[in-house]
Amino acid sequence: MSVPIIILKEGTEETKEKEARMQNINAIMAITQTVKSTLGPKGMNKMLVDSVGDVTITNDGAEILKLLDIDNVAANMMVNIAKSIDDDIGDGTTTAVIFSAALLENALELIEQSIHPKPITHGYKLAADRALKLVNEMATKISPDDDKILINAARTAMNAKDIVGVKDYFAELTLKAIRHISGDDGNTFSKVGNVRIVKTPGKSLKDSKLINGVYIEKEKVNSAMPEVIKNAKIAVIRRKLDVVKTEFDAQIRITNPADIQKFLDQEEKILIDYLKIFKELGVNMIVNNKDISDKFGAYLVKEGIAAIKNLGDSDIKAVTKAIGAKRVDDIHSLTEEDLGFAEKVKFEKLGKDEYTLFTGCKNPKSVSIVLKGGLEKILSSAEITLHDVLSIVAKVMDTEAVVAGGGAIYIELAKKLREFANEISGKEQLAVNAFAIALEEIPKTLIKNAGLDEIENMTELRAAHKTESDKWIGIDTITNKIGDNFEKGIIEPAALIKHVIKAGSELANLILRVDRIISAKGSRPPGLG
Repeated sequence: MSVPIIILKEGTEETKEKEARMQNINAIMAITQTVKSTLGPKGMNKMLVDSVGDVTITNDGAEILKLLDIDNVAANMMVNIAKSIDDDIGDGTTTAVIFSAALLENALELIEQSIHPKPITHGYKLAADRALKLVNEMATKISPDDDKILINAARTAMNAKDIVGVKDYFAELTLKAIRHISGDDGNTFSKVGNVRIVKTPGKSLKDSKLINGVYIEKEKVNSAMPEVIKNAKIAVIRRKLDVVKTEFDAQIRITNPADIQKFLDQEEKILIDYLKIFKELGVNMIVNNKDISDKFGAYLVKEGIAAIKNLGDSDIKAVTKAIGAKRVDDIHSLTEEDLGFAEKVKFEKLGKDEYTLFTGCKNPKSVSIVLKGGLEKILSSAEITLHDVLSIVAKVMDTEAVVAGGGAIYIELAKKLREFANEISGKEQLAVNAFAIALEEIPKTLIKNAGLDEIENMTELRAAHKTESDKWIGIDTITNKIGDNFEKGIIEPAALIKHVIKAGSELANLILRVDRIISAKGSRPPGLG
């Protein structure tokens, strides 16, 4: 009789096979139910209350997932997938969550029919690869200069947001901002951070405006410095403007009272030398990410020079890109070519905060959108939305490929994958069909959230996709009509669809391959977060 060998510490819990999969899938389904009703122009909002009572009302999937306090391994994997899409595209987190959950739910049905996870994951891999290829073939190629397409993509991204009432205004505004920061390198998306969004009280969101320069949340070093500087020649430095202290202890023996004055005069000479350099170059504005002493600030006041200090790296970067300056460490090496220019530098108060505004820059690669609104919560929601819209427009410019929104692409992909499934034998065929059904969960959710009849509209959508020319027929949940969404201007980046398919299928396959959960003593089971 064999003796059992114990290799795990006492108190370790082990969950196997079906129960392990159920725990993980149930956790992901719970997260999905939280955000599912937010999808689409008629999606619902969620009210989130944190531990100190602060309330957030939003229908942004990424924001909801970020604010949820999740203590669950499988659910956190889902959140990470959603976050990666938000980071790489700027939108589509809710879609990815719904698709991943649908894949897992469909796989669970196949497993209950005694189908091993191996052919399911293989079938999902085949379906995902074919779907990605189909998206590349179906996507409409565009020019980065096609303003109409870019504006439509921006408007579509705002259809489900709180600022939908002013989407036309903000679509124009975001496109102008992106045009300022874009270059010829095809990597505009990485520069979206160069559009700074500044919130301030105002009558209406329509009072928001694009500034040909940047706002920096800093006040001037000395209150006696000029409030406005015109035709500013700006030095951007990384050097403490004070008498440099030695890095070691030292003693100075003074035997004559006159030596005290000599010592003080030497310290003052260092500061005067700095001042002389700025004056000779005609500098009338200094931007420093180090400190500026009160004494040197007083010298600057006498010369009519303004300054801000202790800027962070992101602020310094924004200023240099806007004014065209170079950051200098050694002031003695500062030249005319290192200086930046702005037609006007103005110190002003926005709400409760002090700002420095650089405007009239010659060729700014960093700009600001000043968001104005009556309520702080509206401004916060608008800020999140604008960042998403800027990201979408930049991604379309970079990838130069778009598809129709409103579920059109998912219906067409599902149709083509069903045809592909007929070419496959074995249990993988069932998995490919399950993948197609999961894709249809996205338009189905759009229809449901709009309060429309799910069966009737899904049947009509499937029937409408007869030929290649019908590929962009989808549901417009604003007008509640089915038609060619591309012609209606309902546009999404093709890159978004590819990311949803890739990330969703990879997560589903990863979860399906887990057949055992081993929890250390005292840890919480992963399905019960």
